[in-house]
Amino acid sequence: MITAGASASALLADLGADVMKVEAGSAIDLFRAWDGRAPDTDWWNKSRFFRFTNRNKRGLGIDLKSPDGRALFLRLVAKADVVLENFRRGVLERLNLSFADLLAANPRIILASITSQGETGPDRAAPSYGSTLDATSGLASISGAADGMPAISGIALNYPDQIVSIFATGIVVAAVLETRRTGQGVQLDIPQRELASFLIGERILAGDEIRLGNGDDTGAMQDCVCCADGIWITLRADASTEEQVPEPLEAWAAVRTSPEAIAKLAQRGIRATPVADGNVMHDTVTGAPCTAYARIAGGDWVKGFPFQFRTNALSVVRPAPALGEHTAEILREILGLSDNEIAALEKSGATAVFPDA
Repeated sequence: MITAGASASALLADLGADVMKVEAGSAIDLFRAWDGRAPDTDWWNKSRFFRFTNRNKRGLGIDLKSPDGRALFLRLVAKADVVLENFRRGVLERLNLSFADLLAANPRIILASITSQGETGPDRAAPSYGSTLDATSGLASISGAADGMPAISGIALNYPDQIVSIFATGIVVAAVLETRRTGQGVQLDIPQRELASFLIGERILAGDEIRLGNGDDTGAMQDCVCCADGIWITLRADASTEEQVPEPLEAWAAVRTSPEAIAKLAQRGIRATPVADGNVMHDTVTGAPCTAYARIAGGDWVKGFPFQFRTNALSVVRPAPALGEHTAEILREILGLSDNEIAALEKSGATAVFPDA
């Protein structure tokens, strides 16, 4: 759901995997409701947040809490290479879909478990969000103003969720290659907290608890200041240019436009640049060649790709699926079910996809 598992599986789809996103009406991806639940509409198929993160996938409606739904899922697992999930710990066991259950259906299955705190340890079952992971990983302790409070990346970013999706993609690809060599299934334990801590390991091992804010202990001076046109600029000076920094810097910038300030600082040998906000970034990425975002059929923008290939370029070949959109197609294609069998599963509630609320 949301980012960590959904973004990782989207990258796998970009790389050519046939990714089938499993949802039920009683357990939809929460991103589907992120833009609200407008009455008398199929709001669950309208969310831009869901659209961004689930392009290139097929939608498969299965109620995993239903005995028939669980049995159907295991039949698909028998044909699959990878199951990727980011549930709270204990959910798969309660659904009788533990790694042991999946192995019984397919001895070569890879279970990629993207977790907040990992498969073991005292915090294994603790619920987490990007903000709490910022805190438990140590990231928040070194983020924020030097004289202020710790800062979290917040719901607008959830940094640990973003980074784990890229790492998890590589881990899954490596596991697929290894399983093809050995023929043995494996569970991948991919904890977000450990990954976030790894990426700031030098700070942790130094025992550094000081927030530098806009400071820089490797340079003479680094800061952000607001110019007369309301645009912030950032600049950095080393020992050779420190004396060229205007004093007081904030007052100096406040009476100059950002282009004027940047030009005058450049004349003093100081590199400065505007701080791009959402509007600037939007205009930049949508108005010039860029791989970070892509257009889908109909012209809507979605997330693109963090990397690209010169040949066999990655592309968005299908928009994000409507809830359960490809259920019948997948069941015919992979399991060879008849229309009558598919209708019976729908009637039993095993493949029910209409949201409960």
